[in-house]
Amino acid sequence: MKKEIKLIICDIDGTLVNVDKKMMPITKKVFEKLHEQGVLLGIASGRPCGEHLASRAKGWGFDFQFDVIIGMNGGQMWDVINDKHHEYYPLKKEYIKEIIEFMNPTGINSYVYRGDSTLVRWYDERMYASSIRNMEPMVVAQSDEEMWEKDNNKLLFRCKDIEEADYAMTVAADHPSEHYQFFKTAPIMVEFQDPRINKGVALKAFCKIHNIDLDCVAAFGDAQNDDEMIKTAGMGVAMLNAGTSTMNAADYISEYDYNNDGVGRFIQTHILGEEN
Repeated sequence: MKKEIKLIICDIDGTLVNVDKKMMPITKKVFEKLHEQGVLLGIASGRPCGEHLASRAKGWGFDFQFDVIIGMNGGQMWDVINDKHHEYYPLKKEYIKEIIEFMNPTGINSYVYRGDSTLVRWYDERMYASSIRNMEPMVVAQSDEEMWEKDNNKLLFRCKDIEEADYAMTVAADHPSEHYQFFKTAPIMVEFQDPRINKGVALKAFCKIHNIDLDCVAAFGDAQNDDEMIKTAGMGVAMLNAGTSTMNAADYISEYDYNNDGVGRFIQTHILGEEN
């Protein structure tokens, strides 16, 4: 290898898979080669560390499981090597209530994860389509109180378009608090979490458990919720299609985007020292 890397961790949508959520051939081949060489591999997502993420490796055609799976933007971490699950800093129920109430005038539907299901405030076509697409059963809350009856890793708002998402961000900015942070994880997704949570927190925890120097980690991402993970890793890579904050957080920017084997081609050139 051109650079000694012991762990490669990747965001999924917009990074590791293409627009159709399929893994590109060069990336798949490179990951299989890295696995054979003993390099640890991981995925990091905003989704829970449940079956939805656990099944990804098999769905992409690998005959091995990832060594670490980070979920809930760093609020959850499954150390697959030790088969142990860890959780960090859930969003307190009183803050979930507070956020829902000040976001109410926007009319934007919100939801929380309950296991592998999504608990939504009300039924709408976008929520239903997402539940089908992501194989996450949708449950409609019987009352608003059900949304905040317990602490949760995060609260999400699914907007109808980019303009509504920008409006949601503006409303959130008008209600600053030391108890929560908010950010976009997609053009129409706005999320709230405990301010101590990010993917970098879970990455540090995994590396501490396994005595991995962070300088020997390569992290790939495309969105704001990847920024801290990219900053934490010794080799932080923003995808060519990444947002401005992610590019600013990175040490490198991939030469190809997520639809053109950006991760695999970067690893070939900058980590394995091979020609594309």
